[in-house]
This record gives sequence, structure tokens and C-alpha cells, in this order.
Amino acid sequence: MNLDEIAPTIRADITKEIKRLLSKRPMSIEELKEETHLKLDIIKSVIKEIKTSGLNFAYLPGDKLFLPSIVHPGGHHTLSLKDRNGFTQFGFATDNHLCNRHARLDVLNAAYDRFVEEGITEVFNAGNWVEGEAKFNRQELIVPPGMDPQLDYWIENYPHRKDVTTYFITGDDHEGWWVQRERINVGQYAQMKAVQAGRTDLKYLGHVEADVELRSKKGSAVMRVMHPGGGSAYALSYAPQKLVESFQGGEKPAVLLIGHYHKFDYCYPREVHVVSGGCTCDQTAFLRKNKIGVHVGFSLIRIAQDVADGHITRLAVEWFPYYDRKYYERRFG
Repeated sequence: MNLDEIAPTIRADITKEIKRLLSKRPMSIEELKEETHLKLDIIKSVIKEIKTSGLNFAYLPGDKLFLPSIVHPGGHHTLSLKDRNGFTQFGFATDNHLCNRHARLDVLNAAYDRFVEEGITEVFNAGNWVEGEAKFNRQELIVPPGMDPQLDYWIENYPHRKDVTTYFITGDDHEGWWVQRERINVGQYAQMKAVQAGRTDLKYLGHVEADVELRSKKGSAVMRVMHPGGGSAYALSYAPQKLVESFQGGEKPAVLLIGHYHKFDYCYPREVHVVSGGCTCDQTAFLRKNKIGVHVGFSLIRIAQDVADGHITRLAVEWFPYYDRKYYERRFG
């Protein structure tokens, strides 16, 4: 008997049990056979099936498989941005929290309309592009419970513009809660679902952070896209400054794009151009309870690089602020 001949309910129970075992400790296929008393071909079929579902498999010595509750951070990618009168430019729109009723799709769509007007073909997103699900936010969700309804909403509603590619990372909160609970590489899974739905403009860079090598004619500079942790500080630049100060010598990037704090700021600690990206979501009940304000909007960033070695010689950040919906109701309603 193979997996296809097993009743769907029994098949689901087998899959659930193998996931449970691999979540507890690393096991080889032979150990799974001894534990479950299933045939090897059935176990191999289940493993093959759940591998393609986006689960966060780790391969350990001794031919052992494991489902850890973390995704290894990082990623490295190389991009050659189009030169425009001596500058390269890109968009930055982050912390969208789609599926939360406070999410501002109007602002996010306005961002991409502006990017198209400016000839921008690359946009970076530093995480929390969906709301995720926890005990304290379920009352604010506008889709049914579960990961797939939120990812389907994101694929259908996240702006799609001709010739514009969005490069995104995942945070370890919000969409990252599924990494911790379901042990799934949610970024890879989201991109896979997007491609299946016909969207090839959404490119996953990595979990928590990713380095992007910006190539110039004869050199390059590293830009890090990051979703850090911790709460907002009274001074907007405090958390970014402490973050850059913590980077090990020789490891700091030339440009750092960060999300998470829902604040816009630009600072230059340790000669690193740091742009905090704000958000495209109004203040939620959780943020209001914790006395955390938000800066709603997006950024357009232009850089110039030295032709000899690629280091950053000029950088300009243009911030496009928006306000909560009530502002527009009072002003134009």
C-alpha cells in the first residue's frame, strides 16, 4: 500500500504524527519506522510531501531530519540597479500588517503608484507584511483564522505593478509566529504560493535579515534589510544607533533598512546610512495600549556609488507621510 491508497483522514493523521515526532527530536527514517510501525515507502512519501509544503526541515548528521522552531537568519543577494542620472533608486515600504483591519492598503497602493511614476523597479520590504495571529490580535483580523487565508489575502491584495519587483524578508514576530508554532519557513512558503498564483514579482530574501550587494560598474556596497527586535525608544534614533553599535567589526553594511519600530527616521551611526521605514498601518489596539505611536508612510531612496570601488558617495531619503483615516474624514469628509 502506498500513500495515495490511504484514506485522507488516516493520511492526515500519519502526516501529523510524523511532524510531531520530528518536532520533538532529530530522527532518521529508520527511527521513524520503529516509532510509527509504518512501512518505509509510506514514511518516505510523507516526508517528500511535507518537504514541498514549505516546512522548515533541517538535515543533521546521521541522516537525521528535524523540524526546528526557528529559521536560520540571513541571506545574500546581488542586484544591479538601473542608473538614472548618476543615481540608483528604490522604494522602501514595510510593516504593512495586511489582514489587520487597521492596515492601510490605500497608502500601500499610493506607494507603488509613486514608485511607478518615479521609474522605480525595485522595492524592499523589511517584514511584517501580514499581521499573523496571536491571542491579542484575533479580534482585529479581517480573514478567517490560519496562515493560508492571510497569505492568500496578501497575494491577492499586495500591490502588483508592471516591471516592479518587491524583495521581502520575514520578521520573527507576526508572520514569524508561524515559524515558531508551525515550524514552517513562511517566507519560502509565501513565495511558493505567490508563484503558484501567477505572481513572480514577490521575492523572498531571508528570515530576519538579508544582505543585498549593490553592484556598480567596478565595485559594490552592501545594504542590509533587517527586522530587528525590541520596543520603540523615546528617541527615534536610539534603537537604530544601538543596533549599529552592536555590529561586529568588519560586518557592518553601508546602508541599513529596518522595519519593526513603525517609525520613520534617518541617522548615520558608525558611517552607516540607517533608514527606519515607518509602516502602512494605523495604530492598533496593542500599540495604543503600550503607548507606541506610528509613522504611516513610505520612502523613496536614491544613492550614488563611487565608480572605482562602489562605496556610497551620496544618499537621499524622501519620506511620504500619511495620517490616520480620521484625519482625512475630518479634512475632506
